[in-house]
Amino acid sequence: MKHQVILSIVVVAILFASNFDTLLAQPLAPVDPTVKGVPESAQPANNSQNFDQSVLRPRFVPASGAPQVAILPNNTTAATRQVTSANDTINDVYEPTTVLATVGPEYILAGDLIPQVEIVMWLMFKDSPPEELAKLKKQIDAQKEMLLKNLLSQAIDSKLLYLAFKRSMKPEELEQFEERATEIVDNAFLTSIDETLLLVKSADKQEMKRLRAKDIQIAQLCTLMVEHDVESLRELDAILRKFGSSLEQAKNTFAETNFGRQAISLDVKLQYEITHQDMLDYYLENSEDYQINEAVSFQQLTVQFKNHETKQQAYQKICTLGNSVLQGAPFEKVAISQSEGPKAKQGGRYENIEKGDLVSEKVETVAFDIPVNRMSPIIEDDKGFYIIRIYNYRQAGKEKFTEVQGDIEQMITNQRRNDAIQKYIKQVGNHVPVWNRLEEKKP
Repeated sequence: MKHQVILSIVVVAILFASNFDTLLAQPLAPVDPTVKGVPESAQPANNSQNFDQSVLRPRFVPASGAPQVAILPNNTTAATRQVTSANDTINDVYEPTTVLATVGPEYILAGDLIPQVEIVMWLMFKDSPPEELAKLKKQIDAQKEMLLKNLLSQAIDSKLLYLAFKRSMKPEELEQFEERATEIVDNAFLTSIDETLLLVKSADKQEMKRLRAKDIQIAQLCTLMVEHDVESLRELDAILRKFGSSLEQAKNTFAETNFGRQAISLDVKLQYEITHQDMLDYYLENSEDYQINEAVSFQQLTVQFKNHETKQQAYQKICTLGNSVLQGAPFEKVAISQSEGPKAKQGGRYENIEKGDLVSEKVETVAFDIPVNRMSPIIEDDKGFYIIRIYNYRQAGKEKFTEVQGDIEQMITNQRRNDAIQKYIKQVGNHVPVWNRLEEKKP
């Protein structure tokens, strides 16, 4: 039941963010938001415990129980197949070349949208075992259909705006635009990825919400890169192809969305005067959005059973890693060079983890129980051994109005822009024939 509720909430949130962002008029190269500071790694705790690998019985007593730590699968191809194979309803109904909609002379194919659906589902269920996915099959089927329908509606709006943008130019201007479009898009796309990737790596939930509101497509692509621990566009292309998409397809979507925004900037009022009372009213009416939950940031050393012949060998290695840190080696360097976890290359960092974020209740309990700058006991689950160290604790509270005033002003502006843009899209649609297969409407 818990997963069913989460599934509905997350998909609806994604749909809202997607629709909200797609219609926002923004410059082709987005402005880089302020990067939140990342606390420096704490120094090793001053304690006398030592991981004695010679006898494999350190005075850091292994935690009892068998918790499950939220570990990303190393085999992302298998993980992708695991999620998609549990539900192939959309893929069975629509071939990639199936026309889902026409917007004037433009076509929208199933192959343009289904990969986006699969990516969303993978991000939601990448850690779920096959048996759990099988139990949720009907719910996943329904959510995928709903997501596809909403993505198609957004794609139609983007096509309408893109056509309006092209029709706003004189023939000679259109010719010049088409000659330079690829270069412009490539540069803007790369800039957006580079800027957003840095932010996603250290973003907490609130920051991710802002990044999605700014550009849902770029935020999603950067999330994929972080989850797969890649840095280059070539590697991103390989990931997208596993989902049936490609880097070129992502650029095309990026281009249509952003060039469509240019049409909006020419024909729609985008600047509004937001009063102090407007912002204060919004803050009070949406006070729950500004609650800050208790959270911890920690680093983790990981040794996975599957990488060792025996459990004792895995235990010996976690002892070695723990002793290295206690003897003065920087935790981050030990994690990067020897840890076997999915975030090893990031120094084993987990940023602003709230209660309920981890699959492992035991690890969560330890994370919220030990003081800052202290190392945990060895934690064991069915996948391996772990040692964590807390380097930052965030108390529960509420963001002050003065701290979020700028964000609220932008939010209200976006809402008013969105209303104006929806009206504009409707006007454009009155002059362009549109057919939507999923709504079974024909011109």
